[in-house]
Amino acid sequence: MSLIALWLESLITPCPRSLRRMGFLREQLAIEARYRRNHAGWEPHLTRSRAAILAAVDSCPQHRTALILGGGLINDVPLAELADRFQQVVLADILHLPKNRRKAEAVAPNITCLDFDCTGAVEQLYQQGNTLDDEPALALFRQASPTLPPALASGCDLTVSVNLASQLGYLPAKWLEKGRPRNEEFSLHLRRAAALRHLEWLQNLPGVRIIIGDRALVVRGLNESEVEREVILGEEDLEPPRDSWVWRFAPAPEWDRRYHLELEVGAYILGSRPDGITGN
Repeated sequence: MSLIALWLESLITPCPRSLRRMGFLREQLAIEARYRRNHAGWEPHLTRSRAAILAAVDSCPQHRTALILGGGLINDVPLAELADRFQQVVLADILHLPKNRRKAEAVAPNITCLDFDCTGAVEQLYQQGNTLDDEPALALFRQASPTLPPALASGCDLTVSVNLASQLGYLPAKWLEKGRPRNEEFSLHLRRAAALRHLEWLQNLPGVRIIIGDRALVVRGLNESEVEREVILGEEDLEPPRDSWVWRFAPAPEWDRRYHLELEVGAYILGSRPDGITGN
């Protein structure tokens, strides 16, 4: 998709003003366009993501509701299989493109899309403005409490955070950096604060919880040498993954003509709890 086509689609796609101004709509459209350009290269990652989700299904003692966090783009979710195994499948994301909502809900009648901010902080941040000082912004994400509908909060047998945790603070950080000068480490600190709060929040949900997310972002030269590595969630934050793989997210020249951008992805199963029991 060209930049002009991306801009035109963003203009005609319904979206709350706050999410549009913070870049959420444009980001979803851009990721979808990147997927179309790199479909073959992405497919191994998408296949491993779907397989990791299905492996977690077998750990569920009941199969009432599956909640997929970050499921708005749906390519990495085995929708039909989940709809066959669960009474209800809920795709929760801060924004659902109308065409993806229609595509997902057409797979099976027990699939629904829920507009849900997995950080619990985006709207409050927008109201406070992008000139907010660094420390209050970080505190907002460290202390946020996303609120699921009561039936979901107590009745999920499977919750999947899919390619989401390290990305939760990315667009808020970019938006805040437009408002005023920031410390050079600000973006990393905000993304880590959002990711750690996400893990903490997941620990308090019932049922089986699985995180599929990148352990590290790696920049590689054309000769495959490692040029740069950035870690949002490290070994001290999670148990060893049940499975891991490399996702070449943006091969050269997609991101830069001199470098490849890849993600080291892990699948982590946090465990299961009896109905109604929450906590660490």
